[in-house]
Amino acid sequence: MKHWRKLQKLGHYDRALSMDIDTDYERPNVETIKCVVVGDNAVGKTRLICARACNTTLTQYQLLATHVPTVWAIDQYRVCQEVLERSRDVVDEVSVSLRLWDTFGDHHKDRRFAYGRSDVVVLCFSLANPNSLRHVRTMWFPEIKHFCPRTPIILVGCQLDLRYADLDAVNRARRPLAKPIKPTDILPPERGHEVAKELGIPYYETSIVAQFGVKDVFDNAIRAALISRRHLQFWKSHLKKVQRPLLQAPFLPPRPPRPVVGIPDPPSIDGEGPDSLFCQPLCADVLFLLQAGATHVFAHKVYLATSCSKFYDLFTMDLGEAGMEQEGEESSEGSEEEEQSRRGAKEQAGRTKSLDIDKEGEGGTRGSLRTSQSDNALPARGQPSIGPLGAGRALLGWGRGFLGVYLEMVDDPVTGRPRLMTVVSMDDLIQKGPFQAVLQYLYTGHLDETRGDLMQVATIAELLEVFDLRMMVANVLNRESFMNQEITKAFHVRRANRIKECLSKGTFADVVFRLDDGYLPAHKPLLISSCDWMAAMFRGSFMESYIEEVSIPNTSCACMRAVLEFLYCGVLTPCLELEPMDLIILANRLCLPRLVALTEQHAVEELLQLSVKGVDVDGHVLAYLEMAQFHNAKQLSAWCLHHICTNYNSVCRKFPKDMKTMSPENQKHFEKHRWPPVWFLKEEDRYLRSQKEREREEEILRKQHTKRGWCFWRHPSSSAPHIS
Repeated sequence: MKHWRKLQKLGHYDRALSMDIDTDYERPNVETIKCVVVGDNAVGKTRLICARACNTTLTQYQLLATHVPTVWAIDQYRVCQEVLERSRDVVDEVSVSLRLWDTFGDHHKDRRFAYGRSDVVVLCFSLANPNSLRHVRTMWFPEIKHFCPRTPIILVGCQLDLRYADLDAVNRARRPLAKPIKPTDILPPERGHEVAKELGIPYYETSIVAQFGVKDVFDNAIRAALISRRHLQFWKSHLKKVQRPLLQAPFLPPRPPRPVVGIPDPPSIDGEGPDSLFCQPLCADVLFLLQAGATHVFAHKVYLATSCSKFYDLFTMDLGEAGMEQEGEESSEGSEEEEQSRRGAKEQAGRTKSLDIDKEGEGGTRGSLRTSQSDNALPARGQPSIGPLGAGRALLGWGRGFLGVYLEMVDDPVTGRPRLMTVVSMDDLIQKGPFQAVLQYLYTGHLDETRGDLMQVATIAELLEVFDLRMMVANVLNRESFMNQEITKAFHVRRANRIKECLSKGTFADVVFRLDDGYLPAHKPLLISSCDWMAAMFRGSFMESYIEEVSIPNTSCACMRAVLEFLYCGVLTPCLELEPMDLIILANRLCLPRLVALTEQHAVEELLQLSVKGVDVDGHVLAYLEMAQFHNAKQLSAWCLHHICTNYNSVCRKFPKDMKTMSPENQKHFEKHRWPPVWFLKEEDRYLRSQKEREREEEILRKQHTKRGWCFWRHPSSSAPHIS
């Protein structure tokens, strides 16, 4: 029973739709137009009908990846209320009801039923398929004239978006086994106009992707049908205002978006790397003597000083003879009091940080790690020795774990050449393994949580006032390792700021670069660990590895300082004196692609800022283009090419000689990608000329109608002019 009621309701609904459709034919002032759409397969007939009847919008990828060969059924007007509503329109003050008929594109199919009682025929071809345009002349137009000789015809070029699309991307997105589209397959607008002029029919172009031309096609098809009907049914006064099919304004392709300058991710290991540099101490300048000099540990001042305040104070200490005499005259008590007052704040802050460790563990218990346990862990032992150069200082009262520091000529552990190093004597109880773990943390900011001597590592970290490492060990033992991530981030930020300070002041510098406009101190360890080019220069095979002054020609101090800041901290901080192209040249010489990308981004942002201020940047872009191409700045050159292509006419007017002297590859690129494209400019010129001709014709017709009204003693306003 319920099912029967549903069928009854559905029957009432179908009858209502049927009655609604029939009323379109019975309304006195509503003209029903039967529009038949024909053309080859896969030219876009069904998509065009769906765009008009169903307001369907699709992306280019959806259009290319799918094909709908099925015919759009005329029954949609009886089934779908939305389609029926959209079929009603008003054109030139005439209410119409448009009935679209889709057809098969196969040439051997019989379409005489579709052509029967048709009011207008829309003949479609694809702008990316020359064969479909050829078939318009040879097959479709003769067929239409055979079955409906008096029916007006509208020629439509579909798939306009393929004219300006990237054909390589289009062919990749097309459905499998589809024939690839070649650039020579794209038809210019004049080809369609030539065929339309030869056949004596109007011509329009459409794009479903850009939603262009759909309304133009069917509105003018309705006009053509109404004009034809007006000749047969001359008594219908409401058809007098219908115009003949209008001209279509050319379609301006969307402006290509600006290329976005991308910054590549920093490589995981660039150059030697801090960890590798610690294991193989190339260019070491610090020697630690452990266990009464039996164990040697080499390191680098700049890494230790920028990561630990204790080492910074140690390496900036005055080691001259005056310092030695003063140290001998001072009493040990006064020395201890002075050092305790200097270190009081740091140790007090360190002791307030809890290092309690949970006593629960698998297979036993763990002790607790507190600052109070290491207060007297390493009593002072032995006497420090003074170096043979007479520069040194005893550190008995300066800090726990340190015995003395002096300068001495020591053979480099890698090259074997003698060089001046700072030798630090450590307490005999400091073991090599935990001490190296602390130094490795100062180099990399990383802690090996699987070590079995984490308690000893924490003790030595407290002696050296590396409180971050001590807290990380406590977190590991307390099973709270997730908290170490924030500590590591803070460590790297703090060290980066100290490295910038060392760069600006030249502290701990061991090499000087001689540049075109001055000198700039630098640090070999930081350069080796961040740049392969620098590592090769200072590795020992070249004389630059053992001289203190290195010449870099054709380089300014501003560019070299930007390079050093990038190598030290991984950032680029532009200044007013910095020329982007000079920095790109230097970064390309040093094989630093990330710095090249950062400089390209800075150059583009600088050009955009000048453009926003109203400054003409075309000259700058022309100067950048070929230099950027020569020095592997591909993103900047792509941006410059885009700017010139999208402003081609204005750039040619301002710099005609520079444009003519461009390389053939660039000129070919300009001709292919210029915006607006050449075909649009030609089509715009043709449209303006055609519009003037039509205005002239309409003016002549208007005068003729006026004279005709005078002949029959009628007022001109009583006869509304109409164009047939």
